[in-house]
Amino acid sequence: MNTTFQSNQLCLNEYNQHIFAMIEEQQLEPVETLHVGEDMIFKLVDEQGREFYSASVYDPVHEADVYLEGVNFDNTGYIIFGLSSTALIRTVLERKTDNSWVFIIEPDLRLIKAFLSEFDFSRYQSADLQRIVFFGGEEAQLKEYLSAFCNSLVGYYFMQTEVLRTFPAIRRNKDLFDRAYEVVAGFIKLNVTNIGNSLDDTLMGITNELKNLKYIMNQEKRFKHLENAYKDKPIICVASGPSLDKQIPLLREAKGKAVIICAESTLRVLLNNGIEPDFVSILERGTPSYEISLAGLEIPQETALVGLSLIDHRIYEKWHRYQFTSFKSNIAHSRFLNELFHGDFGEMYSGNSSAHMNFSLAKYLGGNPIVFIGQDLAYSETGQTHSKDSVYVNGTKGLDQQQIESIQKPLKTEKEDENNAVYLDGYYGGKVKSRDLWAIFKQWMDNLVHLLGEGIQVINSTEGGARIEGCEQIPFKDVVETYCQNPIPSISTVYDQLPIPDHEPKVYLQLLCNRVDEIKRIYKEIREMTDVNRKNLKELYDDIENGKLDLVEARAARVLRNTEKLIHHFLAEPYAAFFYRPLIANLHVKSNPISRISSMERLQTILRYQDFFMHRVIFFAHQLEETYEQGFQQVAKDFGYSVDDFEREVLEDGEHETTGE
Repeated sequence: MNTTFQSNQLCLNEYNQHIFAMIEEQQLEPVETLHVGEDMIFKLVDEQGREFYSASVYDPVHEADVYLEGVNFDNTGYIIFGLSSTALIRTVLERKTDNSWVFIIEPDLRLIKAFLSEFDFSRYQSADLQRIVFFGGEEAQLKEYLSAFCNSLVGYYFMQTEVLRTFPAIRRNKDLFDRAYEVVAGFIKLNVTNIGNSLDDTLMGITNELKNLKYIMNQEKRFKHLENAYKDKPIICVASGPSLDKQIPLLREAKGKAVIICAESTLRVLLNNGIEPDFVSILERGTPSYEISLAGLEIPQETALVGLSLIDHRIYEKWHRYQFTSFKSNIAHSRFLNELFHGDFGEMYSGNSSAHMNFSLAKYLGGNPIVFIGQDLAYSETGQTHSKDSVYVNGTKGLDQQQIESIQKPLKTEKEDENNAVYLDGYYGGKVKSRDLWAIFKQWMDNLVHLLGEGIQVINSTEGGARIEGCEQIPFKDVVETYCQNPIPSISTVYDQLPIPDHEPKVYLQLLCNRVDEIKRIYKEIREMTDVNRKNLKELYDDIENGKLDLVEARAARVLRNTEKLIHHFLAEPYAAFFYRPLIANLHVKSNPISRISSMERLQTILRYQDFFMHRVIFFAHQLEETYEQGFQQVAKDFGYSVDDFEREVLEDGEHETTGE
């Protein structure tokens, strides 16, 4: 390796170790290059075997200037598909802000090696060179590394992104680069969706979870004991896509010979067709799960509930004896409670839709094979979105007009808007029309099948809609004839065989009390830190308004740096990270495109965004403290205790004092 390559190895070492390792491990053939002035371009071969140069052989600098016209170099995230010339990368580095990130995606490791042997990044010490990351190698490797970055703190810098496709990326390996673009776009969308968009929803989930503790602790049996209760029995996960209607007669035949799992939105469809499912899984925290899907329905006696700990408490009140609660491992506050209670109740990764939860539950129960029906994730050929008996179409008995419109209108509006349609690989090949949200759900399901499907047979018998990666496609008729021939144990039989837990609620309540005091201490510290920085920000803003501009750049840099430190502090603190992620994402979306302070007016705009951010941080810290304290007091009261019956940690002027019995 030459000295430039070795120099780059030192100054790009933090996030590019995988690239340097791959280059050193492989015997790479040299690639032909051409020097034009101070710059280097590549001589390449396209898919038809024709040679071409990756950039202008006359003036790659001018070509780079023309190509980059209109690019917002005040942004914080850039993704470059394909290496073309040193001129292009140099121009990006010279124009971008120091705190922005640059992803360079080039599958051909030969080009990356040649580039790193020619272009000396150490000349750009003013930039944060650790924020320049190369991605190369096989498609699977690209996906793995991109996923790791997009799902980390770095993903916030790509909430709004400049995507640059170079000439070689279009002419050479176009399909591969198109797939890479889809992967990047998918990860960014997925990251945004995973972050969430509502602190109020999080507060609702925490409130519900604390309110539900009286039901959870009083349940006769625990979810954790259901693991492998139906080991190697066929389990059918029923969704309410439009293809479900044609599968109903076969599903009736399978009843009693396979475990049938559905979500609450599908329960109405099955009951209308005389089918009582074995399990209903419910994951939503909002009121519609009860008011729209369950209110007015007669719950079958032999149907068990598996509900997340944060669902509407009325669902537990409505259900009969067979009910189980799972803490949700992929929601932080739910996972914290499960860990706090030593895992005594049980948890499960439930994904972000009822279909994902159904599959996770089937895996938890030990099902094999696990079969999907009604999992279309796409419009039918006639434009239907759901089964005809679902609340999205005709199954609206007992609902008022306002409820019906709230369910059906958004789907109707989207269906009529071709601009927002997406097209997915179809069950029978070709492409099928879908929605953006369903496309994200499909990506999650693909990942979930990959993660959970090892060692079991996962069958997609939807016979329509989108293709789910990793599934065998077998007609449902063949599935029923092959796998659904022998009786399975009933819910009541399985339930009676589960162990009866031995627990003392006060022990769990003391653990909760300790955790509530810890959370209050953490958020008190957050409020105090944020308040100090907010006061400095407001002083700076007022001085700019009044024309007092002494040392304004240094003061602004300090305030912005302190805000960045606050964000890092929030994300490093588990009890704060899950709660503030939507707020941090909102700040990045607003600030990323104007991150360069090019005028006093722009600085004031950035300061206003940050002031709003810090105001909300303080406000919701108060809200969270109150939610946990009030929730704890109520659940203690539900079990006949007062707060004086527990040892408490009192926070006063920064001092901690233990009080109690």
